[in-house]
Amino acid sequence: RNMRRIRREESHEELVKLLTSGESLVFKEIWRLLLFAAALGVQSGIHRPLGKVDQGKAIDDSYFSVAGWRGFLYLMGITEDGDAGTLKIDDASEDRLATLFEEYSNQGLYVLRDVVQSSVVPLDDIVTMILDKTASPAGQATVKDLI
Repeated sequence: RNMRRIRREESHEELVKLLTSGESLVFKEIWRLLLFAAALGVQSGIHRPLGKVDQGKAIDDSYFSVAGWRGFLYLMGITEDGDAGTLKIDDASEDRLATLFEEYSNQGLYVLRDVVQSSVVPLDDIVTMILDKTASPAGQATVKDLI
């Protein structure tokens, strides 16, 4: 059973191209970038509704299947709702999860945009951001923090 296609805000196209192509390649595929961005959005606790979207650039959910996509969606939904009602397998529940993913991903893309805005080496700045977010009180990232 396929979910509807996953959309992204048009305003992120330059960032998406920057991080998924050329010399500054950080993510091999756009779906990987969106998954990472959604995790950033969840971490920030903010899901930002999408602005203008280009339906032609929406991604089929089958691209995400290799990454434990459904599990991530369900955990995200349970975290958001505080109950297992999110686990229903019906069109309305799946549409809600897709929207929630899009909104968390949208927030994460805004975070990434701020991080790489004046970056010379985007990967270095993204890694530094991750290490800063996972640093222990002593200022050292631990293996547990990175898993």
